[in-house]
Amino acid sequence: MDKRRFVVNLVSNFFSAISGVGISFFLTPYIVEHLGKEAYGFFPLSNNFVMYAGIVTTALNSMSSRYITISLEKKDIKEVNTYFNSVLFGNILISLGFLVVSGIFCAFIDKILDIPVNLIHDVRLLFIFIFISLVINVSSAVFQVTAFALNRFDRLAFINIISNVLKLGAIILLFYFFTPRIYFLGVTTAATAFYMFIANYRLTKKLLPEVQIDWSFFSKSALYVIVGSGIWNSVMAMANVVNTQLDLLIANHFFGASGMGFLSLTKFIPNAIYILLGIIVPIFLPEMLKAYANNDMGKLKKTLDLSFKAIFLVVLVPLSVFFVYGEVFFKLWLPTQDAHALHLLSVITLVPFIVHGTVETVYHVFVITNKLRVASFWGIFISIFNFVLVIIFCKYSSLGVYSIPVGALVSGVFSHLTFTPLYAAYCLQENRWYFFKKIVRGLAGFSLLIALCYGWKQLHLFEVTNWLLFLLNCMLIGTLLLIVTFFMNFDSSTRSNIIQKVRQKIKI
Repeated sequence: MDKRRFVVNLVSNFFSAISGVGISFFLTPYIVEHLGKEAYGFFPLSNNFVMYAGIVTTALNSMSSRYITISLEKKDIKEVNTYFNSVLFGNILISLGFLVVSGIFCAFIDKILDIPVNLIHDVRLLFIFIFISLVINVSSAVFQVTAFALNRFDRLAFINIISNVLKLGAIILLFYFFTPRIYFLGVTTAATAFYMFIANYRLTKKLLPEVQIDWSFFSKSALYVIVGSGIWNSVMAMANVVNTQLDLLIANHFFGASGMGFLSLTKFIPNAIYILLGIIVPIFLPEMLKAYANNDMGKLKKTLDLSFKAIFLVVLVPLSVFFVYGEVFFKLWLPTQDAHALHLLSVITLVPFIVHGTVETVYHVFVITNKLRVASFWGIFISIFNFVLVIIFCKYSSLGVYSIPVGALVSGVFSHLTFTPLYAAYCLQENRWYFFKKIVRGLAGFSLLIALCYGWKQLHLFEVTNWLLFLLNCMLIGTLLLIVTFFMNFDSSTRSNIIQKVRQKIKI
């Protein structure tokens, strides 16, 4: 992997993620204070419906990057245009179907969801604008593939950062000049979706001018090939939606708008983590695809190992701080809410991620090797198991809203410690314990960071009572944990090379 390109992609995508998370961080307490947690809960719920729609589009879009990247690697521009246009026109057709379904849903939304009477109009408008953004995003999804295939994630990150800045500015203006309404978030989401469509279209024409939008390139056979490979990704997407995106809908049904609103407040940290992962993890996929296309399994595994270390450094280190200082965070962030309950719910939600997060990119192995059928069947099984377990807990236990993350924890940990590492090793023709060892090592490293962070807290060096002290404390303990991670994840030779390069850069 081009190290300079990797660093540029990683840094730019990191700032892209930070800009997106920052919007949620500053807006959530404002919205909760002015509109209440019940109103706020419908915004993440509306975004979950976008995820439900993603089940349909995944079959086409999840594998388009694979075929276009491989065609570019072969320098077959005609084949690139064939796949590109087939996906583009296929997405437009799907979008027309979404228009009809979303229109019916919005017309009867008060019959489908538990909505306080005073919020029905605003929630309906929120969903209308969110569905408009969905149609725009689906129609233009293929325009992001070119930057992906050419490993120019920095350009995509720049577009995301501009989009987030525009979104934040628009929300501030709307909330400042008008009476705050929850549907303002939908308006800005639709507007930024249109901006991203224009920006990604222009980026495609700049990076790969050979790509032409022309119906003559449309090929049913190419569409069938992509959908045939991607159909199992749709099944996996459906399983993922059941596992992670039905929680607010279930909470709305069993515990009403209030219970759903409270649970939605705990989604901030998990969503921030998944946003970060969604930007970091794809950085490694083009190199892994190229290595597999060239039958270079050594390079593929080396890139996988590098991705595990990057995820540990960028994601698991901050999470270890959150596990210890999460209650303090919620007290400062949402002072009117139950900080202890919010922290506990967040930790329960994150435990399954900690298990599989150490080897998150392993899921790309199924895509790269095009062995998705068995993984999809397992995904269906575990999602049904999770759904049934959550429903049983909600109906027959005294856990209340805790039933939802507890059920997901049981099913998630079971899946991540059984099928996922075993089948991924099989796909790479490796020893069955290949990924288990990496998971155990990752969990041991995370446990050490938790212990160090807790020990730091017990020193009581200063009382964390405001944001300034909280950030100072996190920076100090974070620096310590980064140093420990540096020595833990890299051998002496690699450490020496990195230190030498740093000294050369700063001329020590």
